[in-house]
Order: sequence, then C-alpha cells, then structure tokens
Amino acid sequence: MTNALQFNPIGEGASLKSLSDSRFKTMRVSVNMLVPLTEKTAAAYALLPSLVSRATRQYPDYTALNCRLSELYGASLSSSVRKFGNFQSIGLSASGIADRYAFGGENMLEELSSLLFSVIFSPLQDAQGFFPLDGFTQEKRQLLEMKDAEYNDKMTYAHQRCEEILFQGQQAGINRCGSRADIEALKREGLLAAWEELLRTARFEIFTLGDCAPNPALFREKFGAMGLSRPLGQVPYREPGEVRRVTEEQPLSQSKLSMGFRLDAKPRERMLFQLMSAVLGGTPSSRLFQNVREKMGLCYYCSSSFSSVGNALYVESGVETANLEKTEEAVLEQLQALQRGEVTEEDLTFAKLALCNALHSVRDSLGAVENWYLSRTFDQPEQSPDMAAEQLMGYKVQDVIEAANRLRLDTVYRLKGNGGD
Repeated sequence: MTNALQFNPIGEGASLKSLSDSRFKTMRVSVNMLVPLTEKTAAAYALLPSLVSRATRQYPDYTALNCRLSELYGASLSSSVRKFGNFQSIGLSASGIADRYAFGGENMLEELSSLLFSVIFSPLQDAQGFFPLDGFTQEKRQLLEMKDAEYNDKMTYAHQRCEEILFQGQQAGINRCGSRADIEALKREGLLAAWEELLRTARFEIFTLGDCAPNPALFREKFGAMGLSRPLGQVPYREPGEVRRVTEEQPLSQSKLSMGFRLDAKPRERMLFQLMSAVLGGTPSSRLFQNVREKMGLCYYCSSSFSSVGNALYVESGVETANLEKTEEAVLEQLQALQRGEVTEEDLTFAKLALCNALHSVRDSLGAVENWYLSRTFDQPEQSPDMAAEQLMGYKVQDVIEAANRLRLDTVYRLKGNGGD
C-alpha cells in the first residue's frame, strides 16, 4: 500500500516527512541540514558529513561501525552535500531492510535511527577533542580528489563556471563544496566547532521512507529544540543587464558552450518551465536536439536544463572550437522561434510524455523520493510526482510560448579548446 507524504512539525527548526510504501523491501531515514551558502563555511560543511560518519563514540573505528551495520542485516550509512539555490544541504542517511525481513524481530527504523543519532550527536573525538587526524586527512584528500574530478569533467566544469558567473555576488554562485583553496586551508582544529554550529543553525528536514511507520516522538526528542526556522525560497530574480561573456582556453580537442538565462518563475510555475525547457532542449524531440545537433550538425550534444530554485535555465553544448559562435547563434535562433510560437501540439505531447515518464519513475527509488520532496521544500512542499504530472498535462502550447518569452540571456561561458588532447 502506498500512502501520501505525511508532514510532522517536530520543532521550530525541524520537520519530519514520512512516506510509507510497502512496495519496498527496504527503508531509509535521512537528516538533511539546510544552511545558507557562504564562502566562509561551504568547504568545512562539505567535509563534515563524510567525516562524522566514519566512526562514533559508541562505534569508535571502521571495524566496529561496519560490524554494527552487518548486524543490522547489511545496513548502510551515506552522506551527501547538495546545493539548492542560496542554500547548502548537508545530508546523512541510514538504509536497511524492512521489519518483516528481520529474523530477530527488530524494529529496524528505531535501530537505524539510533545509529544515525550516534553519528550526528556523538561523532568520534580524540583525546584533544578533535576529529581523529587519520580520518580528517583521508576525507580532506577525497574531497580534493572530487574537486579535481569535477574540474577534469569539462561538461561539469563548464556548467559550474557558467553558474558562478551567472550568480556572481550572490550566494547561489558559491560552489556547493567551496573552492579548492578553501578545502586545502581546512584545519581539523576548527571542525568540531563548525559541526556544532551547523547543528545549532541549520534547518532540519528529516525523512523516513519506504516500508516503515515512524514514531514522531522519537525525532521530536532529538531535534525538537534544535535548529533555526529559516525561510526557504527561490533565488530572487535580477533583471540582466548587458550579456556577460567569459572565454577561457584549455588544451582540449572539444570546446564547451554554456549559456545561462534568468527567468522570473513563481513557485507554482515549476512544471511549466520544466515543460518549456523540455520542448526547447530537454528531449530527443526538442528543438535544440533536432535542429542544432541533428540538422545543422554543429555540436556533439546540445541540451537545456531548468533550475527551479535558482530561477535559471541553462543551455549547454559540446562543440568543435570553430563552431562556437555558430552554435551560440543557432541556439538563440531556436529560442526565438519558440518565442514566436513555432511549436506544435505534437512537440508538446512528446515533451509531456517524456517528463511524465520521469515523474512516474520517482517512486521507484527511495533516494529519488527524498530528493524530490527535499527540493520541493523551497517552493511547493506538498506537491507529489502525481500532482506534478497532472499539472503538467494541463498546460497548452500558448503557456509554453509565454514561458519562453520570459527568458533573459545573462551569461555566455565558453571553454575554448586549443587543439590539445
């Protein structure tokens, strides 16, 4: 049996959201801490979730913690660092089997929650009161390696640079993990204080998902007096001035083009702009794919993506260096054609079907369910995937045209290859 998402306020700065679904053989309990993105704290907060989940006072080393996870029928701990507009989201999760598969009759949700509470409230400290040096060193190295991997993935790097320029001077322009220099400068002596500050100032979004039925009192006891009641919302719209153009060169055989558009979308319009983006460049039947990539052959890929929390749309392409300017012109021509009304009912139907298929697949994964409702915290917290699909199907061609006419080009970032490998 599948139930609707249940909302349980458990404190001024914390809420519990639960979805009981017996289709799953597993369950997941997650604690997400939302804080404003700042250059001062982004790197430290990005390092902390993986660091605290290495060991606790109750399970003081890797072996002891993993032994406990094995006792819980192969349960798992995971951490995440996400970005939603002006906010950084620090997440810790515990996943395991449903009660009906536990041979010993354990209440698996309580057991998993207890383990997660141990990670959050009793992380391991050494005799000096710091996080252990070996764990700090390893997690810092892995975070730096992740930054290097993002830099080496030029599609990711170009998007991040475009976003950074688009939101220059705003919190949304800060990388979710801070800069490489900020990570390198981290010292373990200040991290325990940073963790305590995070727990004191975050807004807590807690989820229990899957085949389980939570006891809100358990979470109210732990989180009822914690956190701050932070107002959440989309990045405020700023009318673009002159288009900002930035070109960087690297020894690459393929160049990258990333174009950032601002738009003034209201929370209830998330699915409208999602649909408009799909028609423009979000599916194989879209204008950008069919024309810029297939007919004109100007690029290896060309697609658009919409950020509801960021109030932004991105168009990104991988192109031959000689085709950078032609591709930019072609993208704008396709957008202008959409703005003029050159879109058919068939175009709209294909886009709706593609989006509805994605919406219907959200419930197939507990991680996807959590990501759905966590992102909706910023605009439409009670909108389910089914509700979104129903809203989506109600839009007309004219709605999409009007949405396209609200796009304003702000940023053009070009990562120009100069013939290297």
